[in-house]
Amino acid sequence: MKLLVLLASALLAGSAAGAPTAQIPKFTQAEIDSGKAIRELGRIAYENALARAAKATTGCTRDKVRIRKEWRNMTLTDRKGYQEAVQCLMQKPARHKGLDGVRTAWDDYGALHYYQTPYVHNSATFLLWHRHYNWVLEQDLRDICGYTGVFPYWEWGLDCGSMGTIDKSPVFDGSEYSLGGNGKYVAGHQAAIGGARPGTGGGCLTSGPFSNFTVNMGPVGSRDPLKYNPRCIKRDLNTDVCNRWATLRNTTDPILNSADIAVFQAVVQGDGRWPAAARVGIAVHGGGHYAISGDPGSDFYFSALEPGFYLHHGNIDRMHFIWQNLDWENRQTISGTNTMYNSPPTPEAVLTDNMGFEPLNRNVTIKQTMDTVGGTPLCYVYEPW
Repeated sequence: MKLLVLLASALLAGSAAGAPTAQIPKFTQAEIDSGKAIRELGRIAYENALARAAKATTGCTRDKVRIRKEWRNMTLTDRKGYQEAVQCLMQKPARHKGLDGVRTAWDDYGALHYYQTPYVHNSATFLLWHRHYNWVLEQDLRDICGYTGVFPYWEWGLDCGSMGTIDKSPVFDGSEYSLGGNGKYVAGHQAAIGGARPGTGGGCLTSGPFSNFTVNMGPVGSRDPLKYNPRCIKRDLNTDVCNRWATLRNTTDPILNSADIAVFQAVVQGDGRWPAAARVGIAVHGGGHYAISGDPGSDFYFSALEPGFYLHHGNIDRMHFIWQNLDWENRQTISGTNTMYNSPPTPEAVLTDNMGFEPLNRNVTIKQTMDTVGGTPLCYVYEPW
């Protein structure tokens, strides 16, 4: 592993970097595992992105940049405000028309993710479609529900390995300032992903935020996945999954060891078409999802109806943000087609291709989502935790 770290440093040093190569330090395995490495890489990326914004005279100028924070670094006021704004969307009218199961503005997100799943996973747009998807949610929380705080991410590795357990995480501890707790324990249940031990829940949320709210559509395997099917939100918090696939090492290695976007997005998703990704199993993308698990958290198509989805994908986007801003001039690129695993086969994606977000928001090109401080329309950075 030490050889891989040194190789990553050499690759970064050999590129025409947006940041001086002296800014990319070498890390020991202990520094990677403890989180020191990802904090330092995050600091460099944060400062590089803000430096670019400081040069702008219109659009995303330095004074307009929004700062995204890890959940535990948010104020209690912002944590509570974010959670209440999500609950607000769960009670506002839907924008999708003619879909039986779409009853609320929150359901809109589940329907959009359902429709787009075959095009925005293991494809050229995985990272950038989900980047804009989170941004659209941020706008809805502000414009529809009046939330004025920061948008969160969840660094999974702070709640597994030697760092703790997920049911003690401030994101999922069931407190007033969390996104609710675990589901009721179901004896004898199986883990959502093969090879892992079962989580510590499995049933309905019994207390805390979201225990009184419903999932209105799905699951994907039903005869009509978009039919109205109200049921409780379930969770099965699983530290074993996090320990295997979403530690601080799992977060850091793709950033250090991916020379191009094809490898980076493959390793983040566990896309076995690339040898480097074939060794990481379900990778951090699957690891974060299945660390939450439950219904709809384990549903590939409808997982966006789980409130923790957006903090999880915030951390995926943060990884991409860091990777890009360590070598900005060379990392405004895409790789792949616009269909999952290129099935059915489609042409290679290009930056002018449109990504669909209607009826929630206007459609945007891939290029418009490339820069989080590009101002067309994105204007945010990730603060290191």
